[in-house]
Amino acid sequence: MSLTKLLKALPEPLFSTYRIDRVLGVGAYAVVYQISDIQTEEAYALKVVEKEPMRVRLMLQQLSREASLLQMHSDTPHVVQLLETTMTSTHVFLRFHLCQECLETMSVEHGPMTEREAFKWFRQACLGVQALHDTGVIHRDLKPSNFLVDQEGALRICDFGWACMESEALTGQCGTPEYSPPETSVERSPVHTSKVDIYGLGATLQHMLLGRVPKGPKDLPKGISSSTRMLLIELLDQDPYSRPTIDELLARDELNEGIAAQLWNQWRSLFDVGPVIKAKQHHHPLLQDDTVDVSCGFGGY
Repeated sequence: MSLTKLLKALPEPLFSTYRIDRVLGVGAYAVVYQISDIQTEEAYALKVVEKEPMRVRLMLQQLSREASLLQMHSDTPHVVQLLETTMTSTHVFLRFHLCQECLETMSVEHGPMTEREAFKWFRQACLGVQALHDTGVIHRDLKPSNFLVDQEGALRICDFGWACMESEALTGQCGTPEYSPPETSVERSPVHTSKVDIYGLGATLQHMLLGRVPKGPKDLPKGISSSTRMLLIELLDQDPYSRPTIDELLARDELNEGIAAQLWNQWRSLFDVGPVIKAKQHHHPLLQDDTVDVSCGFGGY
């Protein structure tokens, strides 16, 4: 059940250019549609947020912040591309490129990933977070469903409903409990810093290796290497000051393949051994006719 009511048709100025194909997802505050350009038939994702429920809950500033931060990173690699923002008297419309897959769906379809598979995606996730942190932005709701895979197979961070500037020194509850650190789970909390995202990255890696939603920081996958186990423990530390920075994380050996490994991967590709994970051979449930519930941020994307 979303506070944003379903639309039968788009209002102007969108109606003359786009048509609604189907509902992709429904969240607490937003509805996401697949739309198509009437002339070119090119498909997009359109996130729709109704203003009045946000105004009543004193959340219009948060909605404005989401649109602003997405616009700031519209050309940033590993961050979803915002193509257009349209505001009417009653709604906000955010149009994006349509992505085909997300890490959560990969886990549902394929089960637990190998460490090699997981780190392939995890490194891209870290690069996206590094780009955000370099501009002073913290996402505050990192989880597998908020990492999309675009048409070229690149990972992109989406849903900036909880995002903010670190300089705002926000506190309180935010994010999704299974992927959020202790400092975001209580009203009277410490100031949120970039270390919130480090915990979210750790819980996302934990999910990929488990193949399911983690049941807390001690729910570590069996059969993983000691180095990966130690990395997860560091990322999921209850003390934010004990977690590494994003730059320290990207410097870890686990996220940097050696020259020999790179050459081996190139050699394997010449003989068409195949990718580690065949994401393109499976369709994301968001592209099927059935509606998927999206409960993160302002309704996910």
